[in-house]
Order: sequence, then structure tokens, then C-alpha cells
Amino acid sequence: MARRLGNDERFVLSPRARRIAGWVAAILLVLGIAVVVGVLGGDGDGTPIGSTPSPSSVAGDRTAITFGTAIDPATGKVAEAAKVDRFAAGDTFAYSVALVGAVPEAVYVEVLRTGGAADEIVQEPVEAQILPDPDSIGFTVPTDDLLAVFGSGTYLMRIYVEPAGEPIAEGSFELVGADISPSAAP
Repeated sequence: MARRLGNDERFVLSPRARRIAGWVAAILLVLGIAVVVGVLGGDGDGTPIGSTPSPSSVAGDRTAITFGTAIDPATGKVAEAAKVDRFAAGDTFAYSVALVGAVPEAVYVEVLRTGGAADEIVQEPVEAQILPDPDSIGFTVPTDDLLAVFGSGTYLMRIYVEPAGEPIAEGSFELVGADISPSAAP
């Protein structure tokens, strides 16, 4: 018996049905990948994605920030004779970090008020501070500017290379009102 042309009993989809089948296959593929990533973790070894603290990120291992009233132009660090951690109106607020290794081009600074019941962030590490000296981390700021923004109190400063990373240095300082001089402090 003769067969009609074009009627060879195979499964034929219309162009619209092929398009829909393609989208369904793509969605199933994406869902399958999502399940695999969710079950195995992002690294494929079953461990969760995320940062784990390195030995250098432990608070005790962080480099200390040195505070004072002047930066030594020869070293880019707080001058030995100018080291203090209590600042009053009219003082120059200086700080530096003695890093071992390469100095980044910019840093992010976070400041927390620590004198209250709970620490309060008064400056978030969102704006990069370009380093004036490429060989060291050191800045000076009029204490009056800090008093105007932060007010009197005890503070913790943290310095980051990346704002979402671990701090590379931290240190505490105190800002006092104009009526109290650092030399009169106990």
C-alpha cells in the first residue's frame, strides 16, 4: 500500500509548541542547577559559601592604631613625642598604622562610640580614604571637626582595606570637650 507524503507517523510539534518546550526545558535546567548548588554548597564540596576567619583576622592579632597630635613627616607615622589617645578642642587628631607588608592605596575607616550601653556606629566604612603617603597609613584631622560630628566620648576606630572585609587595625581614643585639656586628664 502506498503512503501519503508527509504522514510518516512521527511526533511533530508546531513552532509555538517547540518554543514552549524549549522554555520548559530551560526552566527545568536552571531549577536543577539551583538544587545541586543548594545541596552541595557553592563550592561543590558541601561546605557553605562564605568567609571563614583567617588566623590574621582575630581581634588580638590586629595591628594597633597609634594616636597622637602630629605625624612625623620622615616616617609617615605618629611622632613618638606626640603619642596620646585623648584629644580636646584645638588639638590636632593624628593616627597611623604600622603595617607589615604592602600598604593599600586607600582604606576605609569605621568609628564606634563605645561609652554607652551598646556600641554605636558614628562613621561607617563606606567612603574610601586615599592615603596621602603611599608608604604608610597616616592622617591628621582637626579635633574640633571630630567633636562637631561625633561629640565627646570614648571611641573605637577600625581600619579596613575593603569595607565588607575584616579590619586590619583598630584602636581606642577619647574626645573631650573644650573645658577639659588632655594634659589635665589623669
